[in-house]
Amino acid sequence: MKNYKKIGIMGGTFDPPHLGHLISAEYVAEALGLDSVVFIPTGKKVYKESSAADAADRMNMTIAAVGDNPKFSVSDTEVLNEGVNYTSETLERLHNANPNAHFYFIVGADSLDYMEDWHNPKKIFELCTVAAVQRKGFDNAAVQAKADFLKERYGADIECVQAPVIEVSSSRIRERIKNGLSIKYLVCDAVKEYIENNGLYR
Repeated sequence: MKNYKKIGIMGGTFDPPHLGHLISAEYVAEALGLDSVVFIPTGKKVYKESSAADAADRMNMTIAAVGDNPKFSVSDTEVLNEGVNYTSETLERLHNANPNAHFYFIVGADSLDYMEDWHNPKKIFELCTVAAVQRKGFDNAAVQAKADFLKERYGADIECVQAPVIEVSSSRIRERIKNGLSIKYLVCDAVKEYIENNGLYR
């Protein structure tokens, strides 16, 4: 019998959070038997677009997005950090706060190509299992080859999870809002309402 919780971690700017984020998290949670998934909006953005929402709005939208799923929650650990946020340090804080949890860091499968360039990749692989989300059209053999390389070099634990292709992005949503176009069915109703009520991305 397991004595630890399996917690998924999904980080991102969530500017705004959209259905693609939620679907990926749900598929990973189901495939890997996760007890919960924590969404972590980034704090200071390296590249800040003039039309992008601030950290408080992105936090509020993410909370609204996950509100109807009891397995999903939101953490402000990066938003509250005034410095640069590194994944390795975020995972270390989460690990220290939840010593009886095993973390699954959810990323797109393409992220495997450049995770070595992230700050302290060895620490990242020590603190979590990487859940790499694959979609139709990906070169699955290439993804598996990269996963095998990272396993051999860093002892990384990598799980590849299949998820449907959702042709939606936060930048496309912001552009549609700017142009007065509908975002219905791209974000959940609670996020759509928050954006409209607060006049975001116009």
